[in-house]
Amino acid sequence: MRLISTVPPGGCGAIDNRKPWIILGPVPDIQRLIDIEDIKQLKARYYRYNDTQDWAAFRDVFTDDVHYETGTQILDGRDQLVTTFAAGLKDGKTAHMAGLPEVTITGPDTATGIWAFRDYVQVAADSEAVVGFRGYGHEHDEYIRTGDGWRIKSVVITRIRVDPFEGGLPLPSPENRVGVG
Repeated sequence: MRLISTVPPGGCGAIDNRKPWIILGPVPDIQRLIDIEDIKQLKARYYRYNDTQDWAAFRDVFTDDVHYETGTQILDGRDQLVTTFAAGLKDGKTAHMAGLPEVTITGPDTATGIWAFRDYVQVAADSEAVVGFRGYGHEHDEYIRTGDGWRIKSVVITRIRVDPFEGGLPLPSPENRVGVG
């Protein structure tokens, strides 16, 4: 494919419209870049909906058969995931910061991603001491393109460090409390 441009190599300097330059070879894959940006936006919504406890919107970022591993719990299916998060964080607060995405398009409708993240997770405490932690690690994701756009198919959390609060760490329980992941 040929691309003709009047912008000089390097993209700076004066433009001489009388002497266009020619690039021979493949043009950058624009769709791949659009897909990567769409996945970044999806992941941003995932964190925002979790932190704002917008469980209906949070539910929509996942496939029906999502697989989610926190490190202490394995949740399979969108219903189980959303129900567990909503119950475990009912009176809690979270704040997530993520970045440094490594998104790889693996097929026409599939992708993977690794995100460095840190989080603040506070769950309702039974005592005066706050139960929760500050955590640091990575989320290893799989994505699939659906008729409604990209969705998260799998999340596996790997923790590098967990700093518990004064009241200790939240632990998974029959009441669906969200545990350290």
